[in-house]
Parts: sequence; C-alpha cells; structure tokens
Amino acid sequence: MKKIILTGGTSHRFGSNKSEAEINGRSLLEILTSELDDLIIVGPKTNIDAIYVREEPIGGGPVAAIGAAMNVVDTELVAIFATDMPFAPKILEKLEQSLVDDAALPVDSEGFVQPLAALYKSNQLRSALCSLGALENRSLKELVAILKINQVPLVETEFLLDIDTQADLFKAIDLASRLAQ
Repeated sequence: MKKIILTGGTSHRFGSNKSEAEINGRSLLEILTSELDDLIIVGPKTNIDAIYVREEPIGGGPVAAIGAAMNVVDTELVAIFATDMPFAPKILEKLEQSLVDDAALPVDSEGFVQPLAALYKSNQLRSALCSLGALENRSLKELVAILKINQVPLVETEFLLDIDTQADLFKAIDLASRLAQ
C-alpha cells in the first residue's frame, strides 16, 4: 500500500507553513510519516525518504495533488493523509478493517467524513479522478461523491485533530504528550 502525503496547502489560517510547525522538536510532517513507509509526498522535497511529485499547476488544490500522486501509485490500495493531521496514521488499521467498497473514510467528532485521512482502492480512485476531467481547484466533496464510501466511526476521534490554527497546535502538543506516556 502506498501512502500519499499532501503538504502543499496555503496555511492561511495558521500563518506559516504548517508542515514545518513543530511538536516537541519534530515537524508535523516528521510526526505524520514516522510510522509509515512507501511514501509519495506531494510538495517540496524534504529530508524524508519518499517519491516526490507536484500537482499541476502548483497550488491547484488537494484533488490536483491526489491526481499527481496517483500517477506513481502501483498498489491496489492507497492511503491519503494531509500534513495538518499528524496523528491520522494511527487509524490506518481500522480503515483497512472497514474497507469494503471504494474507500474507507473516518468520521470525526463533529460527524464529518475526512477524505484526507482515508484509505482508497486505487483503481476506483483513478476512475473517479478521470470522471472529474480537469482537477485544478476541484473540491474533495466532488471527488468523494463519485465513490462508494464506507464511513468509519471512531472512538479515537482525537487522532483526526486538524491543525489549522496556533490553538490547534497547542491541542496537538497536549495530545502528543499524552500519547508519549
């Protein structure tokens, strides 16, 4: 299984590049990828061992980024994670157990499915991307609407903590401290 990591967001609400934000001396990207292998990173090259690709055009949004990464996916399954959800890989096993149809998407504490912390069947995802045509600035909701989704309710919704603000970063620091105990 390949793991696609999306790092190219604009980070407007956060105020700086989120992938470089740190929790206990480690970047969000380092935390996210620390227990993963077979990585495809969509974004600028870093010191992390991965295949690197860029969406066209750069800044074309997460659907364009997924499309770029899928060009190098050669596995039946693909997990997709956004850098600002550094604890999401902890739910990967639960997603694998729940995948029946085209994709397994976790449900967060507010009842929303999270397509950027999810597991997809590669061929079905490719087909959905193709049916969208041009991928630049397409919404994730459009992409997910094409797929037959298995919603995965979680007990551990805190692993879906999405770091969009400095306050969210403080919550993540607290979570990382609790996980380290």
